[in-house]
Amino acid sequence: MEYMWFPLIIASVLAFVGFRQWLRHQQRAMVHRERLAALEKGADLPAWPDEAPSRFDFGLDSVLLLSGLIWLAIGLGGMFAAWLIVSDPMVQRIPDAVPSSIALIGVPVALIGVAHLIVYGVRRRGSR
Repeated sequence: MEYMWFPLIIASVLAFVGFRQWLRHQQRAMVHRERLAALEKGADLPAWPDEAPSRFDFGLDSVLLLSGLIWLAIGLGGMFAAWLIVSDPMVQRIPDAVPSSIALIGVPVALIGVAHLIVYGVRRRGSR
């Protein structure tokens, strides 16, 4: 019963985002029609309206930074969780249940995050 609101919230967010996209499309279609009408009349084309940069308009640098931090956090969290499982006294009583090297399972994932962060740093340094 307590999870009944979750699908409604998700549907509301999706409806809001969809409505905003529809409004944006309608605005662009109107600008397109105005420009076509100006071309048909032989008049000068009106200036293309400048769009304000969106708060959610991510460039490649932002994506690299975000994905690098996410991969790094997942890798470190996985290593920490695996270490906690291995160090549990109940698990240690069972011989050969979980090898202690399982705690290294997050290293490749964390290294992917580090690689993303290195590429982000190189791109930032190169753009100066």
